[in-house]
Amino acid sequence: MSQMRRDTLLDFFEDFATLDDTFIVHDDGYRVREATYRQVAEAARAFAARLRDANVTQGDAILIWSENRAEWIVALWGALLAGVVVVPVDYRTSPDLVLRIASIVKAKLVLVGEEVEAPKTDVAIWRLTQQAAVDTDRANFEVRSSNFEVDPSGRGLAEILFTSGATAEPKGVTITHRNVLANIIPIEREIAKYRRYIRPFHPLRFLNLLPLSHMFGQSMATFVPPMLAGTVVFSHGYSPVEILRQIKSRRVSVLVCVPKVLDVLREHVERTAPETAGPDTLAGKHWAWRWWRYRAVHHLFGWKFWCIVCGAAPLDPALEAFWRKLGFLVVQGYGLTETAPIVTLNHPLHASRGTVGKPIAGVQVRIAEDGEILVRGENVTSGYYVPEGERSATGGAAAENAAAFEDSWFHTGDVGELDADGRLLIKGRKKEMIVTPQGLNVFPEDVERALLAQPGVTDAAVVGRTVDGEERIHAVLVLEPGADVDAIVRGANGGLEDHQRVWSTSIWPGQALPRTEGTQKLKRRELQRWVAGESSGTTSARTAGTSVTDIVARYAAGRAIAPDTTLDELGLSSLDRVELMMALESAFQTTLDETALAGATRVGDIEQLVLPDGAIEGAHGGEAAETRDGARTTTSRARPAGSADGPIVFPSWNRSWPAWFLRRISLPTWILPLGLVFMKMKVEGLDHLKGLTGPVIFAANHQSHLDTPAILLALPARWRYRLAPAMAKEFFMAHFYPERYSRREWFTNSLNYYLSSEFFNAFPLPQREAGTRQTLRYIGEVLADDYSVLIFPEGKRTEHGEIGRFMPGVGMIGARLGVPVVPVRLEGLETVLHRTMRFPKRGPVRVAFGAPLTLEGENYAELAERVREAVQGM
Repeated sequence: MSQMRRDTLLDFFEDFATLDDTFIVHDDGYRVREATYRQVAEAARAFAARLRDANVTQGDAILIWSENRAEWIVALWGALLAGVVVVPVDYRTSPDLVLRIASIVKAKLVLVGEEVEAPKTDVAIWRLTQQAAVDTDRANFEVRSSNFEVDPSGRGLAEILFTSGATAEPKGVTITHRNVLANIIPIEREIAKYRRYIRPFHPLRFLNLLPLSHMFGQSMATFVPPMLAGTVVFSHGYSPVEILRQIKSRRVSVLVCVPKVLDVLREHVERTAPETAGPDTLAGKHWAWRWWRYRAVHHLFGWKFWCIVCGAAPLDPALEAFWRKLGFLVVQGYGLTETAPIVTLNHPLHASRGTVGKPIAGVQVRIAEDGEILVRGENVTSGYYVPEGERSATGGAAAENAAAFEDSWFHTGDVGELDADGRLLIKGRKKEMIVTPQGLNVFPEDVERALLAQPGVTDAAVVGRTVDGEERIHAVLVLEPGADVDAIVRGANGGLEDHQRVWSTSIWPGQALPRTEGTQKLKRRELQRWVAGESSGTTSARTAGTSVTDIVARYAAGRAIAPDTTLDELGLSSLDRVELMMALESAFQTTLDETALAGATRVGDIEQLVLPDGAIEGAHGGEAAETRDGARTTTSRARPAGSADGPIVFPSWNRSWPAWFLRRISLPTWILPLGLVFMKMKVEGLDHLKGLTGPVIFAANHQSHLDTPAILLALPARWRYRLAPAMAKEFFMAHFYPERYSRREWFTNSLNYYLSSEFFNAFPLPQREAGTRQTLRYIGEVLADDYSVLIFPEGKRTEHGEIGRFMPGVGMIGARLGVPVVPVRLEGLETVLHRTMRFPKRGPVRVAFGAPLTLEGENYAELAERVREAVQGM
């Protein structure tokens, strides 16, 4: 990428807008979508034009409330092109707080992702999905940045990021184009020195697990990768198995995460490779010795993976040492939202252990007399957002601005020191804000208000408590006689954001908490020392245990655990739940589904997951079952390790070029013509396929083993040779479970399986066994390769031509994977080759294609019925 003048972020945008390299890979757990730099740029221009058409103009604010996805980045650049101010909000934020922020900035629009529920509001809501928010079919791709009015000085407002909680007024950090450029330009200049050495390793792929609503996550997805024409991977889930799968299968080079993710990964690695748990015996030796000593770990991650970029929260030196011991490069830095976000950064080739590196070019750092870190530079925000009606006031954000920017230096509230080489060491925090293991900020006053509102609480203080190297939210309470601590915590947590929830409590022995004279401010440092002393004098909450309640108790900070105890009142974050999942898997030798655990609300729900009470019918016999009223519910169960319901081996070789070539020759020359000997074909509805680009899901009623050849004969060539039919996995039981059958049965069944996979491009679809999630992921991979899929939702062949109930799986596939479903009606095949016949006889066959259906929602049974009715109606 060429270097050019950078006055605004739009100059940076135009520099990568013509690249055809892959920019974004988004794996939502079901389907993988990719977008090149050029496609993202074109979609951003189209989105900017759409904003203009909707009368969202320069200076207006829009909220982005969404999980990480390509459309998030498209919306960001589209807004910047239009001069619109972006207000990113973490997708885990409550709807109430989202609406409060929208009200403060007078948002014209809220962009909502797929993993959040749109709030009820008068503000316009756009779904941030590929189909709705990113209208790439518009013809307005020639729109350039010069068509929009953006302050050429770079001092125009680009973003407002809010960093407060549910009970206090949210505090917004204003970020200009120049603030962000002050971070981009020094890094870009440094990268330029090494670009020729990096080229042989192209493309560099970044697995980014930080939310785009966080400034550091945004930088490592939106601004740094384009400097290297790199690829950013967004994935779904924090489980170590999923992270490792992404790193290895996507050939990721760099993991971008918070320290908590590294901690979870360390536990998994130590369990998988016990030799990593010991001390570092290779200190001072060449890195190649480490790679060889821990080659099993490098094989686990894939040989292209070499670097971890960690930020947003303090990194425990022992955790950093563990990953360095294995031969991985660990790069950490220091920054805040107010510094857009980078202040210091370790150079990847000259990283220093235990420090957060040197200030980047253009940034000044000095240490105040009391040890506070002060920062000055173009990257520092000009202040906190002051709503229009309060700009003449002296309190609120105006007072915050006066306190934070004393003497032209930004007061970070963190304590540190500079070593002899100018590298910064973080010692702790001066200000009272707590930073969670996920890198989210918590202001104690917010949590204290929620606690003081509970019956029985006479006084409350919230401090950070260090547990296993991580800062947790701890409440010190003064209670009335007979007050129920668990009920108090449950009530307070119910009104707080996920990251604010109280994790542990202490009861203060006196009548009142220690406060300063006059101002009556809480003496938090004294309270922290008391909490640390109390903790050291008691038994740790994380004691060993073999029951589900014992294991959950390790994460409950000494609170009583019962089956009806909710996970919310324990204050567990998403990553805490992953740790809990790993502990349960280890203790009970089971495999838990992360999505199912996320749906558990009580300890009793977890017990049901770990100790299943029987199989539950679902989509293809898998995880999504029906309730009595037909609505969809998650019913995934844990399964013993090594059980028959293990990972399904799906074929990918049949989509290779040699397999496709053999199939392309065989189908029209001898396979399909053989079918015409027995089928007198009548084809209808091909007009419905005209103008349809694909890929799609073809959903047909099931009559005979000749159904697939009949549909292939009816389809035009452009569909016929890019089709993957589903075949019942249970039909090939001898192939998948050879230990249950004779050698002859295994051989015959396996031969049929491989011939079907080769000549019809078929794949196994479980109908009575577990595996729905794996199947959805595989179908997503097939669709990503531009193949359409053929399924038979009845799951069994007809007796007399009737059309039976469609299984909910077709609704799940269409809705989850976001592709059109084309209904297909078959008639006559039950007389040509009935399921009781050994040999076909000639007869008339009708194949009709219906209008494509768009399936949305989670009531999969209802969606399946829509498809059945469409097939029935033809």
